[in-house]
Amino acid sequence: MIRNIVCDMGMVLLDHDPLLPCLRHVGDRAVAQRLCNELFWHPEWKQLIDGGVMTEKEYLPLVQARLETPELKALAAEILKDWYLDGLFPKSGMEKLVGGLLDRGYRLYILSNAGYSFHDFSYKIKHLERFSGILVSAEEKLLKPAPAIYLRLCEKFHLKPEECLFIDDLQANIEGAQSVGMTGYCFEDGNVARLSAYLDALER
Repeated sequence: MIRNIVCDMGMVLLDHDPLLPCLRHVGDRAVAQRLCNELFWHPEWKQLIDGGVMTEKEYLPLVQARLETPELKALAAEILKDWYLDGLFPKSGMEKLVGGLLDRGYRLYILSNAGYSFHDFSYKIKHLERFSGILVSAEEKLLKPAPAIYLRLCEKFHLKPEECLFIDDLQANIEGAQSVGMTGYCFEDGNVARLSAYLDALER
């Protein structure tokens, strides 16, 4: 029986569009896209920030080394200061869905590949105060989809994998959860109504 719902953060509880803060700081869309690519979509973001190797402040010089002009370097610094203000925002429909799950007695958890700044923007997650636990990859020095991070979640919060449903937008992360015995739901399409119907069917 599923007793625990484990949610990814980005593209599940919160939508994620890091181009928006870049556009806020930069008028030229092509330049904004270049900065977005170097800051947020570069492989080093997941490896170093989500992996807990360094903070965003420590990461900035690596980004600036890839940029050619003082102007671009300065813009990168400005964007990184407050990117989450408009780069992350509540996913439409999820507040009601999450509230309903909590009211029905499910225990909810967050398992996110995220950096140390997670707690600067976690206030954007609706009903967060009612969640039973949060596990952030940087703090554990573990990354999805490695099986170890799912096992760490279970160890930290005394969960049985077979009683957990894991919701993530990436199939690879679902497969990581399934490898340790969790049930998985891939939320790649972002269809909240379809997810809600799936969750309702769990109780039939």
